[in-house]
Amino acid sequence: MKMNLLLTVAVSVLALGSSSALAAQATGNGTVTAKIVAPVSITQDQGLDFGTMISPSSATTVTIAASNGARSSSDPSILVGTSEGAAGSFEITGADGQSVNVTLPSQVKLTGTPDGEMTVDNFVSNKGTTFTLEGGSAIMQVGADLNVGASQAEGDYSGSYEVTVSY
Repeated sequence: MKMNLLLTVAVSVLALGSSSALAAQATGNGTVTAKIVAPVSITQDQGLDFGTMISPSSATTVTIAASNGARSSSDPSILVGTSEGAAGSFEITGADGQSVNVTLPSQVKLTGTPDGEMTVDNFVSNKGTTFTLEGGSAIMQVGADLNVGASQAEGDYSGSYEVTVSY
């Protein structure tokens, strides 16, 4: 009898424990959303052009402004007016209202024909490093500094640079 009483009490305690655990449980519903946007793309419209200059007697920097494509130099006497240069220009397309991040190179090398080398650095964008696409597109201009060495070898110099845009 004592054993039956203990068994009844144990079963009652377990039953009460189970019902209070069930009473403390609740279920809620959540929402899930997703949005698909057009991929971002970039196309060059105009190459970055430092124009024509005379070989300087001492190292000089020639700058193309991203804001308006204006050319300047730490030694303006080397600048020749026949080719005044231009900012690089890119068309960026993507989703309207989407924020775009811009990554520009830190430095690139230009190689001359028949020989010689120059570096381009301090790349900047007229849009900064982040901007919003309005109407799904934007025109971005890129400027930089060309480092012209003392007695730089004559010739045509060229190179390429990479601009990355992402959401």
